Amino acid sequence: MSRIKKIFKIIATSFLVVLVLLCIYTFVVTDIMKKDYVNVFGYTYFVVASGSMSGTIEVDDIIFVKITKDVKNDDIITFIDEDGNLITHRLVNRNGDRYITKGDVNNVSDDPITEDQIIGKVSLVVSPSFILKSIAIFLIIFILLALVNFDQIIKKFIVKAPQKPEEKLPDDIFANPKKKYEEPSSGLTVTINMEELDKLNKDHDDQSKKEEESEIFQCDDYFVFEPTTSKKKTVFEKETIDLVISVLKCKSSNLASARMNKKWLTRYQYIYKLCQMILYSDIQDLSDEINNPPFREIFDYDLDKSGLTETIRNRIYDLPIHLFLRVLTYCILYNDDEMFDGVYKIMKYKIAVDKDDSFKQIASTDRHSMQELKSLIAFMKNVSNRFDKKHVFDLDKIEKMVKIKNY
Repeated sequence: MSRIKKIFKIIATSFLVVLVLLCIYTFVVTDIMKKDYVNVFGYTYFVVASGSMSGTIEVDDIIFVKITKDVKNDDIITFIDEDGNLITHRLVNRNGDRYITKGDVNNVSDDPITEDQIIGKVSLVVSPSFILKSIAIFLIIFILLALVNFDQIIKKFIVKAPQKPEEKLPDDIFANPKKKYEEPSSGLTVTINMEELDKLNKDHDDQSKKEEESEIFQCDDYFVFEPTTSKKKTVFEKETIDLVISVLKCKSSNLASARMNKKWLTRYQYIYKLCQMILYSDIQDLSDEINNPPFREIFDYDLDKSGLTETIRNRIYDLPIHLFLRVLTYCILYNDDEMFDGVYKIMKYKIAVDKDDSFKQIASTDRHSMQELKSLIAFMKNVSNRFDKKHVFDLDKIEKMVKIKNY
């Protein structure tokens, strides 16, 4: 059935294309090049304007003329008279190099013409009434076929549908994991392989852990209680980040690679800019920056569907701002709109209720938070260097702009 539909579609499209090209060709030849007629594979065509051949050819009939000089008596020929008019009459006599023509209903013959004036002989006559009748017949047939269920007739008698084999569940249907798929690439810019991202995450966490242990060891001699406090805080933060990442992974467990589109690139650059502003203690306009982001938020998301259950919301709420930025970065990399919007709104709320700016400020003496922020910046750079083939992240440019307060 589909094959027949395709054939009909190809025929109809081809006919339409040929008709349009023929119209354009006729216009160019007759109106622009000022020729008397067109030549289409040795044939031309005209519309009859007079009734001199009534009974054989009527007014407004379309005649198709074979371009030739080989004509004989009783042929209906088309020629150009002395005044430049196109005439279609019957050849009644030939006297040497002189041709005598006459309209079927005319009483007298035309003036003699020469071979040079002959265009050709009529090979086909199509009347407008014939075209209208053909269209009417076609419509009637189409309506009748529609009434008697044309599709079913075709399927039953012409194109027999193949018999479906007996459905049987494969033995290993519950044994194999769901096959990972790759997001379509239409209109997107940067491709991120999920396995490579996981490896990059793990390498970064290992490096951060070494840096934290080194920092805590250096502080031991001077701040007796600092290592213990930092360690407890780090455990809570790490568990929360791991929980967020596990939720994001579960939601995209069958994803082989994600493609970061322009929307996500804008958000990625935006988070990087916030990191730089906080790192350089340039927080004068941070509230305005967070309350008026360069992207549109989604306000009707479902917290449970997005993975932001009450437990994870409470854990995220207790995080410092640099870890909010880390969570938002992971949401971007995993292309999770709902999780990003939910976490971002919690961050906006904390900014709004924080009258002392203690949430968005990181003291220079807070080595742990500063190290975490630097670690996040390094991670974002690693991601952009690893996956950005088209230089669309522009992180270096953003960093320079933030440093000179030109944003």
